[in-house]
Amino acid sequence: MRPTVLLLLTGSLVIADLASAQTCGCDISTRFVAAYNELLELSDAEKADAEARHMPWGVPETVTANERLLHQDGYVINHDGDLRTATWVAYRLTAEDLSSDRERTECFRPDPRLPDEAAGICNDYEEPTYDRGHLVPNADMERSEAAMITTYMFSNMAPQHAGFNRGIWQRLERYVRKWARLKGEIHVITGAVFDQNADSLRDNDSDAKMMKPKEGVARVAIPTHFYKIILHERSDTFIENMAFVLPHDEAPPTGDKANQFLTDQLTSIDVIERMTGVDFLSDLPSNKELAVEAHVASKMWPR
Repeated sequence: MRPTVLLLLTGSLVIADLASAQTCGCDISTRFVAAYNELLELSDAEKADAEARHMPWGVPETVTANERLLHQDGYVINHDGDLRTATWVAYRLTAEDLSSDRERTECFRPDPRLPDEAAGICNDYEEPTYDRGHLVPNADMERSEAAMITTYMFSNMAPQHAGFNRGIWQRLERYVRKWARLKGEIHVITGAVFDQNADSLRDNDSDAKMMKPKEGVARVAIPTHFYKIILHERSDTFIENMAFVLPHDEAPPTGDKANQFLTDQLTSIDVIERMTGVDFLSDLPSNKELAVEAHVASKMWPR
């Protein structure tokens, strides 16, 4: 029984026109999809609260004209309508958030808040090479079915090689959850990098390589790298952090070599800012921002 959803079902369900018609791999009924989509319609006050909880050191800036913030209770997305993928997501993750052992429930679908021309759809990912890669993992949102279902919108997706998504990326996601349990509370920023010419600067959107579906046109951009920034505020004066940039390879290291590979990919937030053009922690005092963003962890936190 889902009491919140049942209450929502007594109201308007018109919002589901695109999303309910184009779901794929969906474990719930169309009417529940519509109800969960209604939960995405936040007030201005609720959006401000989400920003304060998930990005306490400043909302990262947008880079191109066709980017927009998409707020939900569990996290915030920055979505690029030309690339039809998220460029970054940000969220607070606590040990309490991970206390549930909820069964995985899927429902891949377009984000109903996006216009059709900017939204990824099921057909975009109908091809043999790439997974529908989460930026916010479903396992980080097991606190409720609604939160988990929200992670299956294509606004939270980017194409990922299967070996990358199910290997090194999944390993890093598991470590993030372990760090949240150990630290009690962390903040996570995950994003995609588009750098086809390898100059360590963000490409123009028009230069991005696009995923080619079996039917239709190529619409969704393929990242060249993915990054994660993990921050933990140990005190009012000290924020510890780790930052990773992982090349988006088809067959990254596995087994015993994977941890050394992750350690080798440790970098600074400064480097990620140069690669993406995004300013991440702009609300920190400038001297503190410089120190945090220049830091390069010498090793991963204990797991």
